[in-house]
Amino acid sequence: MTINIKDFKNNDINSFKENFSYEQELNIIFPIQSIGRTNSKIEIITELRDVSFCCEKAVDYINIINFEFVTTDKYDIDFQIKCTVSNIEKLFEILNYSSKMLGYEDLDDDTRIEFLDEVLEYEDSLHKLYFTFTDLINAYWANLLDGGYWEIAGEYDSEEDFFRDTYKRHPEHRFGFWRNAKSKVYKDSIYFSTESWIIPHETNLIQALKNYSEPYAKFEINEAELVNFNGKQILLTNNIAVYFDQNKQLQNAINCSQKVLNGKLFNSVIIKENINEQNNLFAEHKKVNTRKKKRYIIDPALLSFKVSELGDLVLASYKGFNHIFFGNTSLPFEDIKELNAHLYPAFSKTQNLIEKSISNNCNWQELNDDTFEELCYDLLYCHSKFDSSTIKKMGKSKSRDGGRDIVIKSKKTPTAEPELYIFQCKFLSESTSLSAAKMGSAANVIMQYGAKGYGVFTTTVIDATLYDMLEGFKRNQGIDVSDTWSKYELARYLNRHSIIKNKYFKQEH
Repeated sequence: MTINIKDFKNNDINSFKENFSYEQELNIIFPIQSIGRTNSKIEIITELRDVSFCCEKAVDYINIINFEFVTTDKYDIDFQIKCTVSNIEKLFEILNYSSKMLGYEDLDDDTRIEFLDEVLEYEDSLHKLYFTFTDLINAYWANLLDGGYWEIAGEYDSEEDFFRDTYKRHPEHRFGFWRNAKSKVYKDSIYFSTESWIIPHETNLIQALKNYSEPYAKFEINEAELVNFNGKQILLTNNIAVYFDQNKQLQNAINCSQKVLNGKLFNSVIIKENINEQNNLFAEHKKVNTRKKKRYIIDPALLSFKVSELGDLVLASYKGFNHIFFGNTSLPFEDIKELNAHLYPAFSKTQNLIEKSISNNCNWQELNDDTFEELCYDLLYCHSKFDSSTIKKMGKSKSRDGGRDIVIKSKKTPTAEPELYIFQCKFLSESTSLSAAKMGSAANVIMQYGAKGYGVFTTTVIDATLYDMLEGFKRNQGIDVSDTWSKYELARYLNRHSIIKNKYFKQEH
């Protein structure tokens, strides 16, 4: 049973009871109408605050299965709660109240003022309260720091006084970070920004990743060496090499962890800084004054790095804090070869990467259409870019799948919602090539299902027509086409991930 709060005003308790049972799963929808439809951060944070206030009122009367933000079409975002009900009468009262207070019914002035007083008191206590629906509060803080403060400051006589008072109450906000919403089930401290996380060493790292970005908790995080090559910084492990181009973000994160979160340094350093000097998060705005900001000097000897086994998570550890960065770019094979030839101290690790990549080819004749699709399924299931719980294989090979062999959603992070990816698997003879003509109406499939990513797996080479088509999707529609695999990319990947390879191919002795 699904209930949309905006349509709930016409319900009465008797009809609600008649259509409902306590064992039945209930999906409660709270539309977030401001996101994607307004440029005002104040409107967005106000709606997130109000929805959070109403959702938390319902907690005592439901048994929660899960909750999440859901994009229903190009612009519409809902907050959805899947649950069963423990007290139907009380829940009805809360839903009826929420429908009225969130603006889906006309209210008299006294009722509206009373509600406003309650939510303003709630808002003043957000940093102290414990929440069940933490996603709403984390989204509130993200939008407040990403422009909301500047809209609010514009309503004050003195922007400088506003920011001085604000940063006195929340000094981490100066650097674009907010403390995670206090959860009723997860009480450890994490600090988020739109660019990175800060996790104190006393906070369980794996549990933090599991709670806020579950796919990363499943993979190893290995020690890495930082090297400079061709004017860029590279992190190396025995399994992966990635570019690290987030030095400014790392400096900002360490400024926050050492000047704010480390109590000893906070008392002696932070109060000497220019209150209104901005970090890069607010770069599009003016500076309130021009006094020079003191920069924390990082001691390289105390800085260490780790990288996830697939390279898309970097952990920088410094003086009691882990600083987490996502979405890093792996080195192409040609760059790995150049690095190997140029940088002798890192030779052993880069040599290992090369050896794993080219050691063996794959005998595709051992597979057929169905087993090839299963291999692609396993590859995506294990890939930390994607949420394995959302993967779907759309029938057997060559079935009427509407141009979708496998669909999956990208992982959720505090600053990015899951996106739908569609993949097609083409098991072909190596004597031919995969062209755009063999892909059917891929553009229509992307539009029909609202995908944000599109990829191809094939056992042969991909010709220029298909690469041109994919580049057009990226250029004209903003579709992510980076996950496209010819026989070469598949072989290199499988050579480095023998667990998957050994499942489908005979092991060579």
